[in-house]
Amino acid sequence: MNIVVVAGAALLVAGTPLGIVLWRGPTMAALVIYEVLSAITVVVLVLMAEGFGRSGEFELPALMALLLFAGGLVFARALERWL
Repeated sequence: MNIVVVAGAALLVAGTPLGIVLWRGPTMAALVIYEVLSAITVVVLVLMAEGFGRSGEFELPALMALLLFAGGLVFARALERWL
């Protein structure tokens, strides 16, 4: 197994406690953890594409990075109105 694939899998496992805090934590902490998990997801997708040698799969993480950042800003704006 490739070391890059192992690194991607380790990042997924390391994100599990963040998912638990995202589910049960306060709202503002959930926003921060959403942004962190978004970044981890993009990195995992890049690592998996590199690990499996599929250069065409780099488009998805690049697009995801832009859309998740914009989604986080919209989410923060909505929370600002509620809090």
